[in-house]
Amino acid sequence: MEEPINIKTDSLIQTYDHLKQLLAEEEQVILYFSSRDCNVCHAVLPKLMNLVNDHSIKVVKIDINEHVEIAGQLLIFTVPTILIMYDGREVLRESRFIDLQKVERMLNSF
Repeated sequence: MEEPINIKTDSLIQTYDHLKQLLAEEEQVILYFSSRDCNVCHAVLPKLMNLVNDHSIKVVKIDINEHVEIAGQLLIFTVPTILIMYDGREVLRESRFIDLQKVERMLNSF
């Protein structure tokens, strides 16, 4: 299955400073933390992308195995984890058992 166009691949985010720059430039961003060997992560991502199709929000997928510094700075201890950022601040965090209805309500409130 091909990933939707609005997913920025984790290769674009290499450092925590680069992520901070992105958050300063974008009003709304979803950070999606996953790992290659997480089957739940692979199942949740398409569902998340279906939710964001109607919204003008960027999704940045970050592999915690490749970007340990970013995961550590944002206190990511489990995957999948979704952080919804608004004006550079975290407004919602969902981990492991993701409540997609809660995510949708938050997206609709923007």
